[in-house]
Amino acid sequence: MSRNFIIICLLFFCFQHGNSQNYKFGKVSKKEVLQKEHPIKKDADAAVLYRSQNVYYDLDKNDGFILITEVHERIKIYNKEGFEWANKKISRYNGSSDEEKIYYLKGITYNMVDGKLEEEKLRKDEIFEEESSKYWRITSFTMPAVKEGSVIEYIYKIRSPYLGSIGRTPLQYTIPIDKLEVDVTIPEYFYFSKYQNLRSSLVIDIQEERKNAKYNFSSFNRETNSFGVIVSNTTSNNVVEYVNLKYSVNKENIPALKQESYVEHLHNYAAFLDWELQYTKFPNSTVKNYSESWEGVAKSIYYDLGIGNDLSRDNYYDEELDQLLAGISDPLMKTNKIFNFLKQKVKWNGNAGYYPDNGLKKAFKEGSGNIGDINLLLISMLKYANLNANPVLVSTPSNGVPLYPTRDGFNYVIAGLQIGQSIYLLDATDPFAGIGELPKRARNWQGRLIRDDKTSLWINLMPTYQSQTAVSMNIKITDAGAEGIERKLYTGLFAKEFRGDHYMPEPDNGIAKRWPNFEDLEISDYTSENDKDLGAELIENFDFKIPSATSVIGDKIYFQPLLFEGLQENPFKDDERIYPILFDFPESKIHTVNILLPDGYEISSLPESIHFSLGKDVGEFKFIVNGAGNTIRISSLISLKKSAFQAEEYDLLKKFYSNIIKKHSEAIVLEKTLEDGHSERAESGR
Repeated sequence: MSRNFIIICLLFFCFQHGNSQNYKFGKVSKKEVLQKEHPIKKDADAAVLYRSQNVYYDLDKNDGFILITEVHERIKIYNKEGFEWANKKISRYNGSSDEEKIYYLKGITYNMVDGKLEEEKLRKDEIFEEESSKYWRITSFTMPAVKEGSVIEYIYKIRSPYLGSIGRTPLQYTIPIDKLEVDVTIPEYFYFSKYQNLRSSLVIDIQEERKNAKYNFSSFNRETNSFGVIVSNTTSNNVVEYVNLKYSVNKENIPALKQESYVEHLHNYAAFLDWELQYTKFPNSTVKNYSESWEGVAKSIYYDLGIGNDLSRDNYYDEELDQLLAGISDPLMKTNKIFNFLKQKVKWNGNAGYYPDNGLKKAFKEGSGNIGDINLLLISMLKYANLNANPVLVSTPSNGVPLYPTRDGFNYVIAGLQIGQSIYLLDATDPFAGIGELPKRARNWQGRLIRDDKTSLWINLMPTYQSQTAVSMNIKITDAGAEGIERKLYTGLFAKEFRGDHYMPEPDNGIAKRWPNFEDLEISDYTSENDKDLGAELIENFDFKIPSATSVIGDKIYFQPLLFEGLQENPFKDDERIYPILFDFPESKIHTVNILLPDGYEISSLPESIHFSLGKDVGEFKFIVNGAGNTIRISSLISLKKSAFQAEEYDLLKKFYSNIIKKHSEAIVLEKTLEDGHSERAESGR
């Protein structure tokens, strides 16, 4: 081999090494900080330049196996909208006997200042600890000195005694990931099932390999005679040999989750791996099973909640409830009394969880509690009133949809009340909810109802009934605008939403803010009915005047018939759709408009009537126009009988809303008449 050839090879190696990406912590390059935009997703607010997650089991002769999770992330901030990625929260389980501990937490922010790369380290006093619930602690921090163009980097380890708690391994974010490395190494004694997210459109290849491992340790032996005198001290070297199963993901250029309208929680469609411990088998030991059916999961949670004990204790609220329910026998009336009493008595502290934080009695006495405290207290009170109430375990949208039987699949509890053949769902943590009305955080697919006999069943959490708004308007058109009166009725979850949005006093309940398309909208004589009557229809009445509602061009007046009530913008603009479309609930929106024409004008043109159907028992849009003499009547119906649509139905749904926008924005044209009653257009055509 020639000397020149060797030199060329060495130079090539050095060049390649010098230009390769260095992902070691603390080795951020100037090139990364100077990058102005993401090379693939130009509009990205931020990007993960590198993410590494290494999960493995450490073996200690005193503690046995310990689960270790190491995370390293390097993130580029392109603009101010990306600053949120400088905030980090790390959740850790804090059990009754032991807790997960975080250590080796380091962070650095990199910026270019006067052509030089500067580092700002995360200080200890910038790291905060808090309890999110009785069983969970959160370590949070915000990276220092972050500005547009910064690169941030942090690394940490979590040490867990809970050997089956590998949990979820994220593989995709709402921003691009340039480089992802994941290693999960599991000793042969633990058998896990792994699940990829079936709702994700991204398929990730997982490499598997088996590796021999061994653990060396020394043991000290002391021998004594029959008199207790030490006769020898010996040290023996021991070796434990076993096999590790290693699962690896090594992938580049992982696309960001696409932001789309009407997605209940975008992270539910991200690529991830879930790990569920099925059984353990240690040497010289029998198999210990951890996998359960949903029936088994529900039963174990039932016992942990102490439903047989805590829910039967009533000596701290019985007198108040006896007085409250005196003379009432109707089950729904009893329920309504208890429901509203508890919501006034105990306020939600903002913490989720199906385990009580404070305990039912303490929550009642102190007037505050988490989800578990309040809704289990509600069940206890309903049972005291001889009503058939039971817990319903729920997973909130942010917690995802349970893929397999696991206790971690639930993080919320509500009450299920059976009266006859009907089951009513109640959540006393929502001050604006009526009976059968759940807050959005509790409406996620289905929940598991647990009966007193330890049996359980799935319960649909999604509303099946249509909530409605019904608008009735009488409008008088003039060449100086439009004026009229409106009556608007809200039912079901529309009424609940209204109460939640407008519980703070404001003039006219902020009507002018709700319809900003007319800046000169004037409201007078505003009244509302049933604002505080939870579960009841809510009604608004008001007079209005809008000088800019009409446009006068020559001898013609142009205006949109539904004025501020018309749908202005199609929520579906993309050419294609990736994720299912999920509306909050089935809905019906009705508009009935009676229009009085000004003197000296007649109808020149009207929008055509239309009927567009999404399919039987799915939805429809009706727009019916009738005009005669000096009056016009418009009827508009938007009806969606289901709340979930598949991505394959997107084009039809997009066309559905396009028709609504077109008709709601299509102008009515009036034309001035001559003294003999004929229009100028007709006269000029003679």
